[in-house]
Amino acid sequence: MNIFDEIQHRLASKTRIRALFKDVHVEDIERIISRLEGILAEKKDAVAADEAKRQAKQENIDEVRRLLEERGLSLDDLDPSEEAAPKKRRNVQKFTFQYETNSGDTVTWHGSTTGRLPKDFQTYLDRTGKKRLDCVIED
Repeated sequence: MNIFDEIQHRLASKTRIRALFKDVHVEDIERIISRLEGILAEKKDAVAADEAKRQAKQENIDEVRRLLEERGLSLDDLDPSEEAAPKKRRNVQKFTFQYETNSGDTVTWHGSTTGRLPKDFQTYLDRTGKKRLDCVIED
């Protein structure tokens, strides 16, 4: 348990607080309480400021929605670029390749000119110094 969890655990119960401060003078306890009250006031102010920001933002959102409804528009109308440009499809050409394994067998493989190759095919290309397209067979 870290120190912050331990402090929070101790301060969560009146009995534990009593045991914690049993040998402390009254003036020291009052000083601690006044400091805690100051921290509480700061925390309340921060929460109120965050709430005011959230409320102002929500009012702006409501105002924009009201204006859109008055003019007969929707959020889709604000970004017409999505409608105009359809998604581009990646065009990868597939070929049938023919190569020889180390044991001398002739193998055909159907794939593209990009991406990973079967290990035997890569070994063949390294051994012969050929490029992938050199191994394409016509259908």
